[in-house]
Amino acid sequence: MPKQNNNNSLARQWELLRIIPSRKPGITSLELTKQIADKGYVVTKRTVERDLRDLSTLFPLMADEDSAPFRWYWLKDISSEFGGIEVADAVSLALAENVLKSILPISMVKMLNPKFELARKKLEALEALPISKWSSKVRYVPESLSFKPVNVREEILEKIQSALVDGLQIEVKYDPFGKASKTYILNPFAIVQRGVRTYLIASNSEYGEAPMQYAVQRFRSVEILESKSDIPKDFNLENYIASGAMDFGSGGIIKLEAAVSDTLASYLNEAAISDDQKISYKNGKWLLTATVRDSWQLWFWIRSQGSDIIVQKPKILRKEIIESLKETKLIPAAPSCCGVSFVPNIRHMNS
Repeated sequence: MPKQNNNNSLARQWELLRIIPSRKPGITSLELTKQIADKGYVVTKRTVERDLRDLSTLFPLMADEDSAPFRWYWLKDISSEFGGIEVADAVSLALAENVLKSILPISMVKMLNPKFELARKKLEALEALPISKWSSKVRYVPESLSFKPVNVREEILEKIQSALVDGLQIEVKYDPFGKASKTYILNPFAIVQRGVRTYLIASNSEYGEAPMQYAVQRFRSVEILESKSDIPKDFNLENYIASGAMDFGSGGIIKLEAAVSDTLASYLNEAAISDDQKISYKNGKWLLTATVRDSWQLWFWIRSQGSDIIVQKPKILRKEIIESLKETKLIPAAPSCCGVSFVPNIRHMNS
């Protein structure tokens, strides 16, 4: 049997304390050995029995000696204070910590911080187990340019979250992009994390009941009012996102047709941009057709592909990209190829 280091022994005993029942009839050392083995520890029944004897000198553990085999249990119900988190939970928390901190209410994050710390300590104690290193071996990397997190004042975000939870209006001082600060009374609908930016979805009495996007980093002050937030009954966050609203486009649907390079055709065959995407080879070139939303997201993607994509339809979009590229001096006055561009007709407070 491989030698167990001190960290591994500590982790194993931690698991034993968590597994032992809080009351009679208890659990036998053989049953404990099987359960601890299922968690990845290579131990014998004798080792578990030695652990139990050692732990019983430190914690209120009791062995029912009325009949063999002896059954172990807690003398009083404090078992939940030990372990408190399984290996899978520790790995999950380690991976999810940054994401959870960006979307959960700050008050809740503060409550979870001890759990995050417990997860880190758990993984340190379990370093002898291969699975404990999982969080150091996987990462999510966005396809787009990596942006540094924007500066959001914690006290402002906390007030917005609190108003959202309690369903109350807020009075805010807000800096629209490139414009002077304005004061609004908003009805908070939801909060959406889009990349490194956090947006409040809310209605503004100046613009009616339509949901609008407010970049949280542009709030200068927030005061929670006593009046209830006026939220339309038909507002649904999932439907709102599915409509393409967070892509900051017109929200309309277009039929994109374009010639694509061998490389891009291969890439899109692996990861389609729509459910009805088709790629066919005709007249010596690959042709892409896909039903997509008219959005900035689409615009940035097409522009990023350079000469790997030549948009053919819609014709009005083809014409607009030609004009756009002329302005940026990327193509001559008589272009031989083009992508798609458009100026979305949208109403949001992020522009």
